[in-house]
Amino acid sequence: MRYINFCIFILLLFNSCQTDLDYSIKGYTQKIIVEGYISNDEYPKVYLTLNIPLSQRFDSSIIYKNVIRFAKVTISDSLNPNAIGAKTEILTSAWESEKRLFPPYKYFGTKYKGEEGKIYYLTVDYSGYTLKAQTTIPFKTHIDKFSTKPVIGNDTLRELFMTFDVNSYLKNSYRVYTYKKKDGYFKETQYLYNSKFTLNGSNTFSISPSVSRIDSSYSEGGYFVKGDTIQVRLCTIDSVSTQFFKKLTILSSSNGIGNNFLIGEKESLKSNISYPGFGIWYGNGVSSYIVVIP
Repeated sequence: MRYINFCIFILLLFNSCQTDLDYSIKGYTQKIIVEGYISNDEYPKVYLTLNIPLSQRFDSSIIYKNVIRFAKVTISDSLNPNAIGAKTEILTSAWESEKRLFPPYKYFGTKYKGEEGKIYYLTVDYSGYTLKAQTTIPFKTHIDKFSTKPVIGNDTLRELFMTFDVNSYLKNSYRVYTYKKKDGYFKETQYLYNSKFTLNGSNTFSISPSVSRIDSSYSEGGYFVKGDTIQVRLCTIDSVSTQFFKKLTILSSSNGIGNNFLIGEKESLKSNISYPGFGIWYGNGVSSYIVVIP
């Protein structure tokens, strides 16, 4: 999921559920909103913001003001980050180079990359509070084959499929991202595969990236052009992360942000961030591929 969608949804959703709390800033309960992740062979990234009361004007300038830029964010592979042999790093922070990400401020690692099968602990120290969370990077899933079929009525567009084995015992699910050179960034397919944990054995799934009007490939919809070279990332996530993203998808697509369906629904989002934080710290077991569309 692109961080802008996650951030805006959580900022609005959380405040739609809180109206009776005593807090020194404009009478609402302030929360530290967290989205952080660590993938195998990649450095961790964490994004932090404060939630915004619905009484405030909601625009980009307000979100910028609520970006947290002075937190201490620590990642470790040990519950005791100071233990002998622990791989522990205090993340660096900077403005995000990708302007499409909003808010464009990140905390990122430069010392230790994620390893499959390991548990990673997140600690965020900010404004006198300490937030904690933990996650596991699942072992990555390998795609056995890619296949395509023509789109009816169009000679150049193709639908793309992937086939891989699902181990029902692991209770993992999968997110897939595709990169088209013309767009310049990875786009997520709109489905969370195996979200009900009912699949097992060899399964074939359609890859259909979500597109927006600002994308150069907008006219292609969720399809691919014959002859294009596509990068595909298959991300394996654990059951805790699955339940969070599953609920987030359901709520954000119901009838729009802030409708009656959302009132009181924040508790169904399975945040794994300790109080007074909210959001998700998750691990990705990533497999990467290059596919030429035949």
